[in-house]
Amino acid sequence: MRIHSLAILLMPVIFTSFSHAAGIQVGRTRIIYDAGKKEISLPLINKETALPWLIQSWTDTGDGKTRGPFIVTPPLFRLEPQKEQSLRIAWNGTALPENKESLFYMNVRTIPATANEDDDKNVLRLIYKTRIKLFWRPKDLKGTPEETCKNLRFSLNGKQLTVTNDGPFHITFDSLLLGTTKLDKADMVSPLSSVQVPVTRTDLGSNVSWRCITDYGNASEKYTAPLTQG
Repeated sequence: MRIHSLAILLMPVIFTSFSHAAGIQVGRTRIIYDAGKKEISLPLINKETALPWLIQSWTDTGDGKTRGPFIVTPPLFRLEPQKEQSLRIAWNGTALPENKESLFYMNVRTIPATANEDDDKNVLRLIYKTRIKLFWRPKDLKGTPEETCKNLRFSLNGKQLTVTNDGPFHITFDSLLLGTTKLDKADMVSPLSSVQVPVTRTDLGSNVSWRCITDYGNASEKYTAPLTQG
């Protein structure tokens, strides 16, 4: 599972990001929106036993500023302790590519209430922000995410490993090894594109092995392929 995180100290607020935001449990680590569905849901649970949380949700295109082509309902609400509510995410009809997936991000900002006895105190409040990938998946794409993962191509040119994705699905690595050396900077390959991953040495081996993150957020089976020199 890959979660983007940031921590900014503002007085008296800290913003941070992870999938289980303190008392609020987010029901998924990634969202797959099949184009044939009218809407999809994202369950949220308030694990607190006493205090409610204020929930604010929206999507963006990846830059953190431009809103994504989805309507999130409700965009702002109060979630009582020990209660569950699902966000409803609906595509707004904006034209998107039909030959490949499109990537967006779902943001859930959670703000805790303060206890009555803390009203007159200078209390540091923590505001948590969860940010997860949202994949828009058009109808009738060729192949499957599993086949796309299995058929990745790898070539080494100097100290750059090129990973090529010929399929229509985004591929996120759970792990990527050149020989027995793990490449920590490998993350995701967009559909019908390539990425370059830096390597420290060129004599690490002649095979590449990898696992991808599945639609369910777990690791795929392990694949191995010979490395070509590019």
